[in-house]
Amino acid sequence: MTFSKLCSYSIVLAATLMCNNIPINHAWAGSPLDQPPILTASALHDVAKFNKEIPDHIAISKDGRMFVLFPHYVENTTLSLAIRNSDNSLQPYPDATWNQQNSNKTDKKNYFFAPTSMTITSDEFLWVLDSGVKQLGSSANYDHVKLIKIDLKTNQVAKIFNIDRTVLTSKSLLTAISIHGNHAYIADAGAPALIVMNLETGSGRRVLENSATLYARQAVIVDGKIIKPASDNSVLPNATQEALFSLLNVNQLAISPDGRWLYYQTASGPLYRIDTYLLNDASLTPVELSEGMTLWYKTRSAGGIACGPDGSLYITDIATNSIYRFTTGRILTKLITDKRLQWPSHPFVSNKNILYIPATQLDKALYTTKPVITDQSHHAVQWPVEIFSLNIPNANP
Repeated sequence: MTFSKLCSYSIVLAATLMCNNIPINHAWAGSPLDQPPILTASALHDVAKFNKEIPDHIAISKDGRMFVLFPHYVENTTLSLAIRNSDNSLQPYPDATWNQQNSNKTDKKNYFFAPTSMTITSDEFLWVLDSGVKQLGSSANYDHVKLIKIDLKTNQVAKIFNIDRTVLTSKSLLTAISIHGNHAYIADAGAPALIVMNLETGSGRRVLENSATLYARQAVIVDGKIIKPASDNSVLPNATQEALFSLLNVNQLAISPDGRWLYYQTASGPLYRIDTYLLNDASLTPVELSEGMTLWYKTRSAGGIACGPDGSLYITDIATNSIYRFTTGRILTKLITDKRLQWPSHPFVSNKNILYIPATQLDKALYTTKPVITDQSHHAVQWPVEIFSLNIPNANP
């Protein structure tokens, strides 16, 4: 896109926002965050319990299977990806071989090394992002940084996309992914940037590199504690400060159902969005691209975001144990507040319009002086770790 085309596009965008009384680059709604919730505690249903593992991402297929991803940075070592069965047992997915953690394996590609995110596309493919970072503070193992496409109809890996090391840095920590059409959008929290990957060619580009919108510039508040994005030796006993704080940078992505808008934010907020048409245009300069970013809502500390089938955005608030909905009509609603939602992480909206929320307790898992899983006598994490579901109420009753 040429500069003149971008100017034309910006004029159209500005006109659209003005018609909705929303000033460009300051487009946040006026609804208060501190409104009462519209649902009671009885609306929140416990659907899964984990006594040894800490899940972070979940995804629900059209046939109702629950896929659960277990990050390695909280000591999950037995499984990386599994199906949670109705009896609460876990079935390695796509098979046990892909979940084997064995550095002596001759096949260095066909297993999960350190997955950090996943999503399901409408054509029933499960996409898993492997960061290649086994431990916080270590550099990515470039041989393992990849995107895995799994066919949910055959339960077989359809394709492995190796992410070119030219779009990575020594500090890269890939934390989130969204996919639409022939493009994948990946968040790099370790060296803040977005990676736009062309799935037809396999090529990738770093965009918005070092943009202030990708850094956690505010304190993260959770369960009455303040986690500041600054040096504090007393807060980080079990990992390097820089590595642990990098998890607070851009780590949440969601894409609108039509693929037009990519929403992104850090753990401290706020929420931004950008038109994917701009991200996909390799001819744009960094300055031109930065003009397309819009501050969409001044969110509080958040654990994750997800888009529903109608384009509504769901935000998990880790500061107040709440779930918010932000509709395409720019109406903000607090759905529920419940103490059981301890660090509600990355949510998922099923095709049946049910919201699933893992309550990961990541503050207790990461900010502790003892191993979380191998020393369960420690009081930090309150076992079991749970996943909850919520029937989404009609936005227009």
